[in-house]
Amino acid sequence: MKSLADLEFFVILCEAGSLSRTAKDLDITPAAASKRLANLEKSLDTQLFYRTPRAMSLTPDGVVMLRYAKRMLADMEALHHALKVNADEASGQIRINAPFGFGRRHIAPFVASFVEQFPDIDCQLHLSDHPLNLVANAFDIGIRFGTLPDSGLHARKIASHRRLLCASPEYLKKHGHPDTPEALSEHNCIVLRQNEDTYGNWRFTRGERHHQVKVRGNLSANDGESVLTWAIRGHGIAVRAEWDVHEHLEQGRLVRVLPDYQLPNADIYAVYPYADHLPIRIRRFIDHLVSEMEALPSHE
Repeated sequence: MKSLADLEFFVILCEAGSLSRTAKDLDITPAAASKRLANLEKSLDTQLFYRTPRAMSLTPDGVVMLRYAKRMLADMEALHHALKVNADEASGQIRINAPFGFGRRHIAPFVASFVEQFPDIDCQLHLSDHPLNLVANAFDIGIRFGTLPDSGLHARKIASHRRLLCASPEYLKKHGHPDTPEALSEHNCIVLRQNEDTYGNWRFTRGERHHQVKVRGNLSANDGESVLTWAIRGHGIAVRAEWDVHEHLEQGRLVRVLPDYQLPNADIYAVYPYADHLPIRIRRFIDHLVSEMEALPSHE
């Protein structure tokens, strides 16, 4: 037996009681129906019907076959129904992977407000210091920043976001303001080591000009919160996402450095392994993220 279609053919044949009637129901020739039955019996290595010129009846193996065929087809129909309900209704489970800092500050509250709207959805949030493989770890959605690798995953941009160069007023008062990216070589730069990227290479654009600077400093970390804390305490110049420093800039704990130069955006994406059939619970969660992230600083 090669497929569920063989089971369906067998059940139809049992209900019709003859090859000619089955052929008519399936819109095939009687010869094609006879050949299909012969191939089915050959694949199972057993005879399913007693056949005479006027009638056909099930053999003992045919009786067993019919019982299991009906059960398997019923189970498959139930499976299709369950999947359809899961896809068409805002219920079920969503497993989300997000970075620690952004996940704690924003995704966790977004998840809370989402389940308030859709209490039948079970959300599991897993924060990590590096992006996890969604398929291998059975995640439905991953939150990612910046340029996405060509991983075969699907993605939806949920917010544009700038990265800013910042330092404390105390640091700049003591060491001065750099006026070009190249002048950063004279400063203590706090470097973030993350996601296997080549760290310490900062890229800037101004108009049509591009600058790539190798920076150095006596502090580096693989945690953005640590980098931010050191910058606020006056240890050097750091690159952080706007959502991370917006309040500190407003309250004067940090100051923009080289504001006329742009760093590559840290655009925010929801990535997912689904292709053509995105379940409605996933689609609604992503829509919720887009709506909530409109309130982030880059949208103000």
